[in-house]
Amino acid sequence: MTDSGRAITGSKTALVPVYSEADEFSMWALAAVLLRHRRLIIALALFGALSGLASGLTSTRVYTSTATFIPQGSDAPQTGLAAAASQLGLRGAANASSWGPALYVKLLQSRSLLEPIVLESVPVAEQNGRSVPVMELLGIEGPPQPQRVDRAFRALAGKVSVAEDHRLGAVKVGVTTQWPSVSLALANRLVSGVNEFNVSTRRAQAALERQFVEGQVREAEGALAAAEARLAEFLQRNRVTAGSPHLAFEQARMERAVEMRQQLHNTWATSREEARIREVRDIPVITVLEKPHLPFIGEPRNSAQKAVVGGLMWAAIGMLIAFLWHGIMAARRAKSQDAGEFFRLIDDATPRFIKKYRTRRS
Repeated sequence: MTDSGRAITGSKTALVPVYSEADEFSMWALAAVLLRHRRLIIALALFGALSGLASGLTSTRVYTSTATFIPQGSDAPQTGLAAAASQLGLRGAANASSWGPALYVKLLQSRSLLEPIVLESVPVAEQNGRSVPVMELLGIEGPPQPQRVDRAFRALAGKVSVAEDHRLGAVKVGVTTQWPSVSLALANRLVSGVNEFNVSTRRAQAALERQFVEGQVREAEGALAAAEARLAEFLQRNRVTAGSPHLAFEQARMERAVEMRQQLHNTWATSREEARIREVRDIPVITVLEKPHLPFIGEPRNSAQKAVVGGLMWAAIGMLIAFLWHGIMAARRAKSQDAGEFFRLIDDATPRFIKKYRTRRS
């Protein structure tokens, strides 16, 4: 085998991996460094595990109240424009007021929905039913100034979890706090806030639609009156049209125009009444599958998981310290004037207990 790792067999050349003694030595050297500092690594790992376990056991238990709802498709009848188009044989696009779950996920995370809640107060059953401002429950003291309101909004957004159930086409929202009654109250407030937003938005849309349809009704009335006036004038000038094919055709054309204007006017008038009804009604447009409930069991603290993560993290820190220490000691043994001056200054600044540990390990 050559130095480049090629083995020649006949006329063919095959590439085979070559492992040098330096690679094997470096792996054993790394393992030796870890074994040499095993007590430090084990001590730091135990410290991290105990810290993680203590953090989990001493953390405040929290409670989550959840709700699940399905957005309903808009049950509003055709708008005036769509209805008028259908009378003319045209098919319009789908109703744009039908909102999907993805929009409600964004709505439940939006400032327009969460910011009014942080300015309210909720009764806390765990504090004898005392009504407490939401900002105070979020740990933000003082009057509701813009900076505090912004901090409260961010804090509340961190306690609200929203997910979309693609299988059901539903939205699941949860609120997590350290008080079961507060979690329930805020979850109820979010669901009612979604309903209020829906109702107010659809009312505003209906009001704009009504204004538009009323304008179309006035135009349709004017066009119908003009068509009827032309037909009446024609009949007054031509009392007998049976003997003239041209006059009979003209009369039929004018009657068809009046009939079409009449149908269009009736359609716009019906749409106007429907828009007026939608403007004042308050029917919810979400179906609540799971109402918010009072949580009696707190969320798991994951103490064991925190202990494992803490132990692994501090063990990694111990390994890093071991390799760093090994590199420093190797540099100290190097014959370099600059390195010697650097480590002499380090020795002067090193505490005595570290010097003793280093001497013992050496």
